[in-house]
Amino acid sequence: MIEGLLVGAGAVVDEHYRPALRRLEKLGAVRVTGVVDPDESRGKRIAAEFKQATYYPECGTAFAAGSYDLAMITSPAGLHADHAVAAFDHGCHVLCEKPMTTTMVDADRMNAAADRAGRVLGVAYTRRFYASFADVAKLVASGELGDQLQFTYREGGTYGWPVTTDAAFRREKSGGGALLDKGVHVLDQLSWIFGDPVVERAFDDSLVGGVETNSILELAFPRARGTMHVSWEYPLNNGLRIWGSAGEVLIDLDEIRTYRRRTREGWMLMPAKTDWPADMVRSGGKRVRPVNYNVCFEVQLTAMLRCIAYGEPFPVTGAQAANVQAAMARAYEIAEPIECSWLPEAEQVAARTKHWKGSRAV
Repeated sequence: MIEGLLVGAGAVVDEHYRPALRRLEKLGAVRVTGVVDPDESRGKRIAAEFKQATYYPECGTAFAAGSYDLAMITSPAGLHADHAVAAFDHGCHVLCEKPMTTTMVDADRMNAAADRAGRVLGVAYTRRFYASFADVAKLVASGELGDQLQFTYREGGTYGWPVTTDAAFRREKSGGGALLDKGVHVLDQLSWIFGDPVVERAFDDSLVGGVETNSILELAFPRARGTMHVSWEYPLNNGLRIWGSAGEVLIDLDEIRTYRRRTREGWMLMPAKTDWPADMVRSGGKRVRPVNYNVCFEVQLTAMLRCIAYGEPFPVTGAQAANVQAAMARAYEIAEPIECSWLPEAEQVAARTKHWKGSRAV
């Protein structure tokens, strides 16, 4: 039985980890024996969801009291590195919630600690279990869309995550806003399909001391060029469009088991075929094609447990996540202020002046 420690008991645990772990406990796949959170009421409430879990106010106390096979790092992003390194130092494998961390220094520190300990560092980019993206990644790899690939990827909506702290909105704690929240998913998916990214230009709307609600990147990959736009502020025409010399596809983010492909007969709705193990049976067990994000979470946790138990590869390693981290670091380094043409000229000047990079407008 794999024993797990939850480091953090915030909204992502309530929304996703708690229900998935409860189902996996009933299947005998994992046993949650510890929950760490500085907020006692929150930590005890989550611990009470599991039969053998004990609440601890901080990691040191938890590691002194017991041993664990897997530490699930779900604390604020700025704490991920410290918590992951502590877990590796105590012999744990680690599944770290996205974003991996907030700086490249910390990303390197996490990977070095995993290597020293001889343990797996998996990063929870849950969208790796979208069958639509998995199928399209295979299409691109096979060359069926041709060459000279181009893309646009947009994802936007009014921010509505049920946060338990203000860490997401403070640059010194979170490291960034919409790009670090939604953009890491987008960059990971694009890297999955096209290879390692190069950020050529970047634009955002963050002011000094705050975080961006919009981020636009111009990107180059070994297999494609294009733009991505993520927003916490307003809805966009959400989805990924890829076109090349031999074909075109569209992925709707709300339809994770289908995608659209242009054929000679016009646009066709294509059922995705990729599936993943849904239990701990080593071979011949149940497989699933997730229908929603919650099922993706359970399949992702199952993949991590199978990684520990059987040595199967986890979809996103610490090294792969560090490449995404490097792209984000570059985007923040070269960020220019987004042009706000709808504002009066005086307010546009003020916004450019207050941009956290203090650079010129687009």
